[in-house]
Amino acid sequence: MKRHFNKVAIATSLVILTACSSSSYVDEPLVKPQLPQSWHTDARSLKDNQSWVTPIATDQLLDFISIGLNTNQQLIQLALEVEVQKQQLNISDSSFWPELNLSANSARNGDSDNSSSSNNLSLNLSYELDIWGKLSDSAKAAKLNLLTAEANYQQARDALVADVVIAYYKVVTSAELVKLFERRTENAKLNFEIIESGYLQGLSAALDVYLTQNEFYTENANLQSQRSQHNQDIRTLERLLGGYPAGKLLIDEQLPLLPQGIKIGVPSELVKRKPQLQAAWYQLLAQDALVAFTQKQRYPALSLGADIGSSSSDIANLLSGDYTSWSVFAGITAPIFNAGRLESQTEQQKLKLKQQEQEYLSTLFGAFEVVENNLDLDASLQLQYRSTLKAQENALQAETLSFEQYQSGLVSYTTVLDAQTRAFVAQSSVISLKNQIIANRIGLHLALGGDLDASVTNASDTEEE
Repeated sequence: MKRHFNKVAIATSLVILTACSSSSYVDEPLVKPQLPQSWHTDARSLKDNQSWVTPIATDQLLDFISIGLNTNQQLIQLALEVEVQKQQLNISDSSFWPELNLSANSARNGDSDNSSSSNNLSLNLSYELDIWGKLSDSAKAAKLNLLTAEANYQQARDALVADVVIAYYKVVTSAELVKLFERRTENAKLNFEIIESGYLQGLSAALDVYLTQNEFYTENANLQSQRSQHNQDIRTLERLLGGYPAGKLLIDEQLPLLPQGIKIGVPSELVKRKPQLQAAWYQLLAQDALVAFTQKQRYPALSLGADIGSSSSDIANLLSGDYTSWSVFAGITAPIFNAGRLESQTEQQKLKLKQQEQEYLSTLFGAFEVVENNLDLDASLQLQYRSTLKAQENALQAETLSFEQYQSGLVSYTTVLDAQTRAFVAQSSVISLKNQIIANRIGLHLALGGDLDASVTNASDTEEE
């Protein structure tokens, strides 16, 4: 009778398998957006792939990058998330294997007159057949989640290297601005001493003394503010390196001017090259697999099993090796009524899949937006720099000439102050623009899916050769 039941159960499951076979669990295919053949922003000046990384690859910066990749807390968290997903994949893969369990039970039964003891020791083997591919879908989702975690880690690694380089040259920028403020403060002090001496000799007006004195105090206050900003920039870099923000890093470098060249490729290459987009795509595929898994939860489950054991009223006899009790069985379970719970779970996962599709599209076009903006800004910054460089040259000459004319009595001291202000604005703008060019070029490289860590290392190796 038992053997007859097993045949009926297996035959029934095969009938259901034939009747319910389907490989489609979503209403529409996964998104495949049409991409342009080239970037819309005019980037002809950037098509020559010049070696722009070499000027920034200092030995100190390479050391900082290495430290950051090994000690940054956020990056370590993402590395651990990769390990978590690896263990989850092992958990999913274990479902394909039989499960073997050892169980031991001891009980005492009786009434007011008699009592008896029963002890059981059994070895149970169970195995679920993956007739619908449900276990495969679960394992597929776990594998895709692992790929997502790995892509997220790679994106974070690339971003950390970029952040370290940007923060490094932000420190260099603030240090150069500190030097500029120191020169301006020293010049303001010297001007005050000269004009005060002239006032005591009756050659300068009292108003000029007040103006120069006010200029000195203002520049000194600005100098202190810039020194504080420099310390903050150092602390930002120290935190990226995973260390305590003590503000003690010593960096003595100059801002390089990068050549106007970078390999930009085409939009379709970005989808395959940028880890952020790969992670978003893997996440979308994982959700699609989860839809299939949830759908198949509504199908019957067929399992096989076997057990062997021994029973005795004396615990010592359980280990005698007399395992005369055994059984082999097959079982099928199918959901009949659950008030629409399984159907709602399937629809819920389908809706989440549609959400994930929109999330992927948002991430995709957001990545394109960053590239287009950085391409546009790179060209603009180059033009701004060339114009500001000329403005700086003219402003410095005007500053020197105005003071000479003031000493000759040809102009008022307010003209001198105006010329000095213009000279300072031009000089500080040149410094800031050089830093913006570096930061934007790094941002563009990252937006294009470039591996800045490898680029910087390769550039350094080439330079040494």
